[in-house]
Amino acid sequence: MTSRRAMAFALSLFAAPAGAAVIYDSHGLVVDVATGSRSDWNTGQRQHTRSTTITFQGKALCGKDVGALLYPDGKEPAARAFFCPGPARALETDAVLAFFNSSSASGVLAHLQVVNGALRVQRVALSDKPQRDRVGGTRFEDARQPGWTRVDSAWNETVMIRHAPLKALNLGAGKLLDVQDGVAFLAVPPGSDVVVVKPARLVTNAQGYKQLDPEIIRHVPVPLAFRAVRMNDGRELARLDFKDVCLRLPAIEFNRPDPRSSFSGKPDVAFDDVPAWRAGALQLDQTPGRATLRLRPGVELPRKPGCAPG
Repeated sequence: MTSRRAMAFALSLFAAPAGAAVIYDSHGLVVDVATGSRSDWNTGQRQHTRSTTITFQGKALCGKDVGALLYPDGKEPAARAFFCPGPARALETDAVLAFFNSSSASGVLAHLQVVNGALRVQRVALSDKPQRDRVGGTRFEDARQPGWTRVDSAWNETVMIRHAPLKALNLGAGKLLDVQDGVAFLAVPPGSDVVVVKPARLVTNAQGYKQLDPEIIRHVPVPLAFRAVRMNDGRELARLDFKDVCLRLPAIEFNRPDPRSSFSGKPDVAFDDVPAWRAGALQLDQTPGRATLRLRPGVELPRKPGCAPG
């Protein structure tokens, strides 16, 4: 490594002085968050850093013994994994929500609280289906109602966490727009899906040997949709599906912007304006035993540039 390159590398590791904040300190449970920044020597841009330390009675919750706290029955392989804390949030219920990450197991969300002097760690399941119980990132989002926190699953599902009594409510696919009168409204952005045209199979070739004939797949566009979901049990009340694959959403700020982010783009609908946009665009009609979700008269959704349906 040349001296110039060595100096550049050393400068890239130079971090700005970090700020530390204790976001929770009660009954021996302490959550400390340190923030700072460092320079990326490839791009020259500053990168924000954030680390979380959680201790109980002076002992850090980071190591192989954390897996046993998250999986107390010991049946899961993750019970023996090495976990350390990620982002955490102090709750008004004298408790903490925290992500725990591992290099050998899927990340998990946990609820931490001290009860009668003992630390109680409860892993929060994001789905009642074990194969879909995986976190999608480690961000806590605004749930648009007090006493709740929102997170995303790895399957692009919105999960609402009620603080007390603790409950995880999986609302299914979509991005949260608004919660009104016990109903959550979600937008499912247009995307694509994989369709198996011909499944894989074993065939006999001309020489009489077995060989695998691979499957043939096709990517098909999935149109935009809106959903209305009941907040007391997560049941879908109504769904509005569009057949036109060229329709899209305006640029909506689904999550409250991070003041530390360097993103400078301007959305069509800012985070605080999303409920008003939803109320002006979608109408939910409910009668006994039936609910219908539709666009309000005169509302037109934008179209993808250069898109032709068909």
